[in-house]
Amino acid sequence: MNHTTSIRNAMSVDVEDYYHVSAFEGCINKQQWNEMPCRIEANMERILALFERKSIKATFFTLGCVAERYPAMVRSIVDQGHELASHGYDHIRVFTFTREEFAADLVKARAILEDVGGAAVTGYRAPSFSIDARNSWAHEVLAEHGYAYSSSVAPVV
Repeated sequence: MNHTTSIRNAMSVDVEDYYHVSAFEGCINKQQWNEMPCRIEANMERILALFERKSIKATFFTLGCVAERYPAMVRSIVDQGHELASHGYDHIRVFTFTREEFAADLVKARAILEDVGGAAVTGYRAPSFSIDARNSWAHEVLAEHGYAYSSSVAPVV
């Protein structure tokens, strides 16, 4: 290995609280979300501090509902030089949407993220990597709405 060559890696973070994930959708319904103990603010403070100490910049795929509830946290992401990207509004898996519902979710989440973060949002990651053969049309919808890239497909079987 040439020691004068720097190693470059990609780093991303899904900005969601524990109760947002699909694994809990059968035991924690959305009406309970505001009653759940919040872990996201403290965890994000730790992550941002660690990244600052190590001079790491990352993409933060953030839920729109999180940006609504914790706008200062989202502004901190942008203020520290990280990329703000969309993770949808409230962690609904894309394969459950119609094209129209997906487009509406994209528009809603992006408007909130850009308003709160004060930065353009051009990246997207589907909740639970939920773009697959069932909904390959989602890539077209993302392009139609001006997204530059998607980190939504997990190439595993």
